[in-house]
Amino acid sequence: MYEKILVPLDGSALAERAIRHAQEIARGTRSEILLLQAVNFPMPVVPEAVLVPDSKWLDEAKEEAARYLEGIAVPLREAGMRVRTILDERPPADAILHVTTREEVDLIVMSTHGRGGFSRLLMGSVAESVFRATSRTVMLVKPERPAVAT
Repeated sequence: MYEKILVPLDGSALAERAIRHAQEIARGTRSEILLLQAVNFPMPVVPEAVLVPDSKWLDEAKEEAARYLEGIAVPLREAGMRVRTILDERPPADAILHVTTREEVDLIVMSTHGRGGFSRLLMGSVAESVFRATSRTVMLVKPERPAVAT
């Protein structure tokens, strides 16, 4: 059913929640898991400001991201999963969509922050952007809600 499952990660525990869902699907379908992290220079929102990205910063960020992804990939491989890691220098939603097309991904499994209303308006939503722009299957993993004490 699925040959390639893309799991976009940003270094957060919330994003990592998608991994176990992808792992369960991959185990049943013998799919390859592609772990992706977008590493890009954070540009200011001031159009008249022209900044040249610091290549040293970008190189260090890519090295750190590569170590992070490998740290996640190793236990998955040890569990018998086929796993590849991918770094992309585009903004997160663009990176996800680009890799999805380039790698012919069948399923994208990603976490969503679960923001709504004004917060989502201000912050945007990578998950929503990807969901709206792709024709591939997208599985969104919502954050767990804290238990309410009674």
